[in-house]
Amino acid sequence: MPQENSESTLKEQLKSRLRESDPTYRYYKSIFHLTDNMIALSNGYLIIDANKAFSDFFITIGVDVFEPDFYLSKQFLAIDKYGYVYEGYLNAPWFKTVLSGDKEHYKVGISGSDQVHTFSISVTLLDPSEEIYVITLSDVTDMMSYKCALEEGLRTSTNEKEEAQYILSQFNQAIDASNLVARCNLDGIITYANDALCDTLHYTQEELLGKNMLMFFESESAVTCQNTAWGAIQNGEIWKGTFKNKGKEGDIHYFATTIVPIKNHAGTIVEILSIRHEITDMVKAKEEALQTLEAKTQFFNQISHELRTPLNAIVNFTDQALESYDEIVEDEVSRELVKKYLQRSYANAENLLELINSLLDIAKMKSGKTVFDIRSNNAVSLAREAFENCSSLLKNSAINYQFKAVKSVIPIECDGVKFKQIITNLISNALKFTVEGFVEVRLDERGDSCVIEIEDSGIGIPSEKLSFVFEPFAQVRDHGFGTGLGLNIVREYAEAMGISLELRSEEGRGSCFTLSINLGSIK
Repeated sequence: MPQENSESTLKEQLKSRLRESDPTYRYYKSIFHLTDNMIALSNGYLIIDANKAFSDFFITIGVDVFEPDFYLSKQFLAIDKYGYVYEGYLNAPWFKTVLSGDKEHYKVGISGSDQVHTFSISVTLLDPSEEIYVITLSDVTDMMSYKCALEEGLRTSTNEKEEAQYILSQFNQAIDASNLVARCNLDGIITYANDALCDTLHYTQEELLGKNMLMFFESESAVTCQNTAWGAIQNGEIWKGTFKNKGKEGDIHYFATTIVPIKNHAGTIVEILSIRHEITDMVKAKEEALQTLEAKTQFFNQISHELRTPLNAIVNFTDQALESYDEIVEDEVSRELVKKYLQRSYANAENLLELINSLLDIAKMKSGKTVFDIRSNNAVSLAREAFENCSSLLKNSAINYQFKAVKSVIPIECDGVKFKQIITNLISNALKFTVEGFVEVRLDERGDSCVIEIEDSGIGIPSEKLSFVFEPFAQVRDHGFGTGLGLNIVREYAEAMGISLELRSEEGRGSCFTLSINLGSIK
């Protein structure tokens, strides 16, 4: 496109020709103002000169054709109808297209203050040696409006047809409002998507139109769509099923989908209509229910094993003790053997009791029946009592068992009994997995919190198992003792009392459980 200063150059050339009394220019000047048609001289973009009708029209729509930044081509609307031209139409400058005369008539649309004006346009080369054109615009807006009205009248010639169209439009609105609707051609290219579908999958209309429907599908669903649904559609059948689709942001949606092949009067499939209804919540609820059922089945299988093991041991050791009972009076070896059997039975009975109590605690927590007696307590005295009670579990003198507190009183609000059970379970866990080194219980005040640390130098926890040590029956190793419920109870009680619980562990170097609870006041 020429630079803006080209206008003044062209005008100067024109004035020079007029002064030289060039007959060609005298001719155009003599008829310039004698017609109601809008006439202008232009190089296709800039206006060199214009008659009154031409300039007056543009003045009514608030444009001065003689402004330096006025370009005629910018006024033409890109109307995509037969016979309308605009800049870039058929990949050519608009005036070159008109000059080529491929069509009998050319029109342009120009936006007015309250309507779009349609003009019949002609372009004539003023001088073959110069790229200066005579452009004539004839307003045919009223004629085109009459033509459109006539065409509309022919399309809807009867009241019955209009009523049918109106009713059909309401059906379409109802379908659009209650479903996610899309259409595509036989190549799967999207030609329509309603607002509900766009909103659900977070796309705009522009982002979907012209794209392939497979953009919604993950690989597995795409195979289902191509193999199952597409085969039915090609046979002219309606297909119903569930699709797993993904949105623009990668979000997953499940849709109950009906795909309908749309046919013309000859029975040929011309496009494909898909109607989706979201069932994501229902599918997820089903998946969660199945997971819950699987978890419960696993739980009952595990608990059956956990209960059976100590019961079998109690029965076996008691039976062996009874068999040796008659000999214990006279035989010291038999007395020791019976004593050992009874001790093992007692140990297994204790394990069984611990398991049952833990299960009862967890069941109460899950059912919401656990009652917490929250009141002011001294964290130091509660933790020290748990520490001293666990000293009976210390079987190895190689372990340095210590209790450290920065103060004798650190006030907190908690259920004292359940707080002690948390500390007891954590100390018991530390002593089970520490052969030598240390087990320490430390209490400190940090800001507005009381911080309790139970640290050991035991076997530690592998990094890949840290994420589920608090789950019921979680066993990081096949060590042959413990129920795997202690840490789960610790987590449940801590969460219920608003206690923060963190775990730091390294395999072969020990573990540290850290509890943080807001400071309270001793009343």
